[in-house]
Amino acid sequence: MDETDPLNKAGTNLQALDRASDEPFACPACGQMLAASCRVCVACKQPVNPSQIKRPQVEPEAPAPEVAPPAREPVRFPWVLFLLLLGVRMAIALVAVQRWGFFRTEMIFAAAEFVSAVWVFQDAQRRRVPKPLRWGLGSLFLWLLFFPWYLVRRRAPAAPCPSVEGELGRVARALLFALVVFFLLSIVLVIFKGPPPR
Repeated sequence: MDETDPLNKAGTNLQALDRASDEPFACPACGQMLAASCRVCVACKQPVNPSQIKRPQVEPEAPAPEVAPPAREPVRFPWVLFLLLLGVRMAIALVAVQRWGFFRTEMIFAAAEFVSAVWVFQDAQRRRVPKPLRWGLGSLFLWLLFFPWYLVRRRAPAAPCPSVEGELGRVARALLFALVVFFLLSIVLVIFKGPPPR
């Protein structure tokens, strides 16, 4: 068989063609679109050399744009729970004052608020709520405001709460420092002065 035969030359490149893509390609000689299994151009009758085939470059698919998660609504102050706790606290205080007196009642409430503030701080750390120290100190100094607020906050640790967890300005820091000093002075006065005489 004549080695110069176009069909023979095409046959020698069969293995290389089989490795090529199954997509149609343009003839290297005349540009005629040919099937993937074509060995000789149907237009110009020239043998197809696999090394000269120019396959279309397949562009990589662009990654899908990342969809931002929907913004969560900030945790709002629970006014209904606040009013409910306020009413319960006032009712308990009236009964406790009549039975144990004002000083003992205040000591009982102070102890309960201290225990609940410690629980708030530990629970906020465990649930990875931002600014656990603020929630703990807020529950200690302003229990009636922060404790019901945290009860709602702990249910949605990923939701924002900028009113408490936002950056503090100079005025807010000064007020917080004054509140801490006032609280400590109140404790010192109660310890040294003792209960009021009956």
